[in-house]
Amino acid sequence: MAHHHAQAAPPSLQLPRNLARPSFSEVSRQTIAALEPELATVPIEYITGHLAGQANQMIEALSLLTYPTSLPRARMPPSIDVPLRPVPHAPSSSVFPTHMLAISSSKSSPSAPNTPTAASFYNGAGSNASVPLYPAHALVLAAHCTLLPALPVSRPSNRTASLHLPVVPLTVPNGETFPMLHEYLHTKRPDVLLAALLPHVPLPGPHHAAASASAGKLVYVKQFTSESLLRLAHQLVANAFAQGGQQGAPGWLMARAKVINGLWRNVCALGVFDAELWGVMDVAWEVVLAALTRVVEHA
Repeated sequence: MAHHHAQAAPPSLQLPRNLARPSFSEVSRQTIAALEPELATVPIEYITGHLAGQANQMIEALSLLTYPTSLPRARMPPSIDVPLRPVPHAPSSSVFPTHMLAISSSKSSPSAPNTPTAASFYNGAGSNASVPLYPAHALVLAAHCTLLPALPVSRPSNRTASLHLPVVPLTVPNGETFPMLHEYLHTKRPDVLLAALLPHVPLPGPHHAAASASAGKLVYVKQFTSESLLRLAHQLVANAFAQGGQQGAPGWLMARAKVINGLWRNVCALGVFDAELWGVMDVAWEVVLAALTRVVEHA
């Protein structure tokens, strides 16, 4: 990637210069075969490419679901019936979600996620705590998350009025940023993810974003040059001063760094090695570090 290596942040910031890469792990062919036997010998890049091509249909399918955005931890059911809004031309059944993820944050930030026992999950917080829910497609997760524990079987349903989805309690390092990763894996939109990491900064459009992500290529992030990254950093500095003033600007930028770090920890824990995803995180991290360096040096 042809982008500028920003000046290292001052030691007082105590931020790593780069986002470390975990050891690579392969997608489980056994997991893929258990979900879709006909895909057992299909190369993973073809599977992810096919899934990226279905992204718009998956988004449309999600829009037809009516489900609670959270449930009490102490009353987490093993499954949930999700009503479907009737439409004249419903999407294919293959693009509807297969599971409902109930996401909580780990206190110890484990190196890998875990699906905790019922007792440990329920004891993880007060009984009144609510856990956010995210409908997910098992094949999308299996094709990208190499360290995800095995999901319970989701039985196909002949019902057209609702979906019967197993509820999967899943503990990740950072629950707050899980929605970003969840959305990216299902939509393959690096431009949308970067806009979430660098808010209110003018960014280039999709640039065939889904196609680039599906092929595992650095197409979207490759368009950033040293000059364009410097402009983004300057814009981020301006945003920081606008949001936090002279005193609050460093803290505002550190909050952005914390978001990127949270996403990175989830990506590492779930074993996601999507090239465009890592490219987006690298760009965002570099821009935030350059902005922080500029603010601290001119304080």
